[in-house]
Amino acid sequence: MPRIVSDIVDVYVFRRTKHGAQFLVVRRRPDLVLGDTWQSVHGKIEPGESAVEAARREVQEHTGLTPTKLYSADYINQFYDHKTDSVVLAPAFAVQVEPRAQPRLSQEYCDYAWCDLEETVARLPLASQRWAARHIYDVIAMGGEEAEFYALP
Repeated sequence: MPRIVSDIVDVYVFRRTKHGAQFLVVRRRPDLVLGDTWQSVHGKIEPGESAVEAARREVQEHTGLTPTKLYSADYINQFYDHKTDSVVLAPAFAVQVEPRAQPRLSQEYCDYAWCDLEETVARLPLASQRWAARHIYDVIAMGGEEAEFYALP
């Protein structure tokens, strides 16, 4: 029987510019698992670490960016990992950064792009990632009272 685990986070980095909200998508190096695919930031939750702490840390480690605001995306990405016979539940977060922020990528990535919603959705390979980006755009990235409901300390 598959086990259920929740040991990773998905983090969608965005910035608000005069042209609207833009998402950061990063491309994995070709020699890695899921190589040459565009993604949001993903990472493991370390022992003793909360999912919120992991989201902040992973953004800083993988992009060098400092979040100005962190939100619960009100979404759990779920998938089956056949290698470990596990159902993985990954809480999703949205991280806002400064409008002129430019990432310094970790060694896992070879490229990045700041994209509007449609380009973001076109680049992300998984339906769950595309759904999360749309949801974050509609509810959080555009700002307002509803976005503040999801803001985390």
